[in-house]
Amino acid sequence: MPRMGAQMLVQLLQPNEILLFDPVRPSISPEQRIGRSREVLMWLHDWQIGAVLCVCFQGTVPTKESELFADDKRVDVAVLYSIWSYKPGCGSKLVRAFQDSQPAIVKRIVTMSPKTEMARQFHLKNGAKLLQENKTTVNYEY
Repeated sequence: MPRMGAQMLVQLLQPNEILLFDPVRPSISPEQRIGRSREVLMWLHDWQIGAVLCVCFQGTVPTKESELFADDKRVDVAVLYSIWSYKPGCGSKLVRAFQDSQPAIVKRIVTMSPKTEMARQFHLKNGAKLLQENKTTVNYEY
């Protein structure tokens, strides 16, 4: 039996109301976030949600929200398009666990982040490099 204080990566398999509280991309419905080439992962800390990560897998690096969920045959680019945290440090743990769990088919892990100082500091602190600045977003690469 897992001990108290357990921490773990879990995948959300069906749309859930927690996705309605996404502060980064509130316009994307819970149903759009889960499915073929799309997943939602959570970091559990003490059996509570510590952080949430929304990812889509495609063949290109999107620069705007309308380019997310491209119906590509290639799915070798993991695009982290939304992450939010409820407990300090859990967002970083979630990103690291995601990186460690990727199969060989994933050649790149990039973000499509808002142009905010908080996003910049978070990704740079966690080892990402600035890839490109776009009109309304920024791409970092892990």
